[in-house]
Amino acid sequence: MRDWLGLLGGLIVWAMHFFFLYAFGEFVGTGGAARSMVVAVTIACLIGCGLVARLLPRDSSGDDYGQWRLRTARTLALLSGIAILWQGLPALFVP
Repeated sequence: MRDWLGLLGGLIVWAMHFFFLYAFGEFVGTGGAARSMVVAVTIACLIGCGLVARLLPRDSSGDDYGQWRLRTARTLALLSGIAILWQGLPALFVP
């Protein structure tokens, strides 16, 4: 179970960010308060992706599967962080 949480942790944070942004756009609107909430959630989710990558074990157990799992989990956390940043950017540029 811990292997799956490590592999999917960044993607789960990305999915939560997407659903929060969708809910803000649908129910809150496009005012200044909504943009502030989007920026806050984006920063929180970026921190979450960083924590997922940070909490992964430093070394794999030496086997090939452990090394693959560690590299894949870190790559997915990085890609999720980039996607979260990309989704949150319009809140900074919309007047």
